[in-house]
Amino acid sequence: MLGAGTTLSDRYLLSDRLGGGGMGEVWRADDTVLGRAVAVKVLMPALTENPTFAQRFQNEARAMATLRHPGVVDVYDYGTCEVEGRQVSFLVMEYVRGESLDRVLRRGPLGSEATMRLVAEVGDALAAAHAQGIVHRDVKSANLMVRPDGSVALTDFGIAHSVSAGHLTTTGTMLCSAGYCAPEMATASDVTPAVDVYALGVVGYECLTGNLPFQGDTPVQIIFKHLNSPVPRLPDDVPPGPRQVVTRALEKSPDARWPTAALMAEAARKAIAAPDTLPVPRRRRTTRVVLTAIVAVAVSAAVAGSVWLRPTEPASSNEVEPSSSVMGTVAEVSPTPPTAGRHTTLPPVKRSPAARPTRATPVPTSPTATVSVPTPTKTVTTPTPTTSEPEPPTEQPTSPGPEEPTSEPTVSVPPGDIQCIRAPCP
Repeated sequence: MLGAGTTLSDRYLLSDRLGGGGMGEVWRADDTVLGRAVAVKVLMPALTENPTFAQRFQNEARAMATLRHPGVVDVYDYGTCEVEGRQVSFLVMEYVRGESLDRVLRRGPLGSEATMRLVAEVGDALAAAHAQGIVHRDVKSANLMVRPDGSVALTDFGIAHSVSAGHLTTTGTMLCSAGYCAPEMATASDVTPAVDVYALGVVGYECLTGNLPFQGDTPVQIIFKHLNSPVPRLPDDVPPGPRQVVTRALEKSPDARWPTAALMAEAARKAIAAPDTLPVPRRRRTTRVVLTAIVAVAVSAAVAGSVWLRPTEPASSNEVEPSSSVMGTVAEVSPTPPTAGRHTTLPPVKRSPAARPTRATPVPTSPTATVSVPTPTKTVTTPTPTTSEPEPPTEQPTSPGPEEPTSEPTVSVPPGDIQCIRAPCP
């Protein structure tokens, strides 16, 4: 449909075809009004005939016209015209004298220093565009023009960014080059500046090796490798600095890449100055801070949990605070008053003012008490053996009287028991 001698809008005369791709063709043309050489990007008719895309493309062309950067090709004009009965949209840009990077790489890979210099320049150009909210989405070696002085200019800015979020045209063509396509462009609708960082990493890999990291017979195979396959290892002669700049840009997850194109450019310059030193990634410092905070929270939670879940000291099965009535009776017999905790119903025994010790009975409690367990093992001398019958322990709690302490013979307390000699007793 297009060819040498075709005139667009009665102004731009096409002369030489410079290249082409899935979105259209690039031609060298002459501006017959201003008398200068320009580059004209002619879009595919399928994209031009979509009103929504055409409007967005025009808006992006206007935005690109306001962007001024040495590494970005200037945009001169935008227009539509009819060619052989079909509507055609085109973008007129600065014509950069030199050759595209993909043609340069056909002669062989670049060195590490030249690659890092190129990555730094392109990174600066992308950072300027990202600052205005423009994502290129089609960074590749064919869109990088190498000027005669060695500087690099990024072309076709704003074209891929104007594509709808679906990334597919009506013909099913992917609106990005498969060899440079970031994984998220094939799986999600949200496209961020991270896709340009990934594509620039592919360009850096291509400059160092002369080949793309992932290749295949079809675009689907290549994109599948971008999604699932690890990046092939760079040659051993690549220094650590340039190696890290490229490999980090090729991370599958956008969050794992260089946070911005500006930081990637800065890392590339550090790799030029000290190729054997790894560029210091700023995101690692943030990661360390986050990990430190997580560890501190975990330690605090563990300490708080240990205090909260600490078991209380188990109480003795028979340990109950005795009442005052029990203390008056049992404290004179046994040194362990907690064992008589169940005798709260026993009335106090009247103590004689004399210095005579009270009687020590085998079981001065109710039938359910456990005080009588240790007393049979102790030797008790009593003048009247008949008084140690099992009936008195059961009758004593029910028939107390003031005469009871004097009706019983005096007994000697076994060694080791505490005798209450003087009131008040503890």
